[in-house]
Amino acid sequence: MLTMAGCVPPPLAVLGLLVLLAPHAAWPTVFLPASKAHELLARWRRAGSYLLEELFEGHLEKECWEEICVYEEAREVFEDDETTDEFWRTYMGGSPCASQPCLNNGSCQDSIRGYACTCAPGYEGPNCAFAESECHPLRLDGCQHFCYPGPESYTCSCARGHKLGQDRRSCLPHDRCACGTLGPECCQRPQGSQQNLLPFPWQVKLTNSEGKDFCGGVLIQDNFVLTTATCSLLYANISVKTRSHFRLHVRGVHVHTRFEADTGHNDVALLDLARPVRCPDAGRPVCTADADFADSVLLPQPGVLGGWTLRGREMVPLRLRVTHVEPAECGRALNATVTTRTSCERGAAAGAARWVAGGAVVRKHRGAWFLTGLLGAAPPEGPGPLLLIKVPRYALWLRQVTQQPSRASPRGDRGQGRDGEPVPGDRGGRWAPTALPPGPLV
Repeated sequence: MLTMAGCVPPPLAVLGLLVLLAPHAAWPTVFLPASKAHELLARWRRAGSYLLEELFEGHLEKECWEEICVYEEAREVFEDDETTDEFWRTYMGGSPCASQPCLNNGSCQDSIRGYACTCAPGYEGPNCAFAESECHPLRLDGCQHFCYPGPESYTCSCARGHKLGQDRRSCLPHDRCACGTLGPECCQRPQGSQQNLLPFPWQVKLTNSEGKDFCGGVLIQDNFVLTTATCSLLYANISVKTRSHFRLHVRGVHVHTRFEADTGHNDVALLDLARPVRCPDAGRPVCTADADFADSVLLPQPGVLGGWTLRGREMVPLRLRVTHVEPAECGRALNATVTTRTSCERGAAAGAARWVAGGAVVRKHRGAWFLTGLLGAAPPEGPGPLLLIKVPRYALWLRQVTQQPSRASPRGDRGQGRDGEPVPGDRGGRWAPTALPPGPLV
């Protein structure tokens, strides 16, 4: 055998070996590259998923109970709109109309993921809560600023320098001195108390003839500054200094005729400027409103106290977030009587600063800032609330003074012209059920 094997020619042996090895070389490898394996598995998974979906098409338990389904998947199960809608209302939380959300005899119709109210004549709103002729501060589709009820429908008006939009409800600034607006150069939203900030554009300082700042004030029109009567009587010659350091001479002072120096009652005065403030560079006025608008709409919202505090002999601006305090609670905290012409605000560390009279509490409402309070005498130190002059209570007096044909009042003739008396024929509007601010219709 050995001899015979040894006699096999070498070329034939090599050829036989190649024949034996060739099938093994042609077999595929056991492990595929990762990319090839992924493609194969992915294709198989998609094919299997498609086949399973076809097999279980219309299977409600799989579509909507084992996992969350969408409306179209439920529709494939029932193949009928009415049956699908009935199932869908239950599937998405039952029947909302069962709680009777439609008010004032409105009818309710369940719909997918909600309900729809059909209001009785004379009512409107998502839940038919609003009478068409009344003003409601909570309605989001109502007047942006001021509202007046009417026999069939309410009407809207805007604060000074704003005009009604095409919808007759929105208010758009149309004047460089439009009240209550802030330019891009102005104030960041206060976070607690922040010193060394730019004051609000309506904040001003009162300066005597020697150039000493002694009180604060609030620009309510481009030519009128509101301050306390006490501040207005401290010096014979007063100038107003805006935040841009413009100084404007005061040519006339209107002190409220019922101001009582001993008690501090009606401690308000208007300074008539010799020339208007240049808007918006030198400043911008704040918006004013009547008492009922303030009580119903503004006071429930948080406010900002922007004023001046003493740092040594220097008056520096300070802003503080505040919230309204009810009169009874405020009276107990301060052991004082809170009248209808005063209001209370509480803010963190309010009593820690040395406030200067003439600071202002403002509140933002739908894009405009409104004045609600004026800081009178320096508040006592401590954590208690701040007692302020309730400016909206003086709205009629403010309008009478600023709308007089001859604005200037000689400083020796303060308070004449029946300051503080209602404007004849001015009836105003009403929030349901309280009065609204009578502002000019624009």
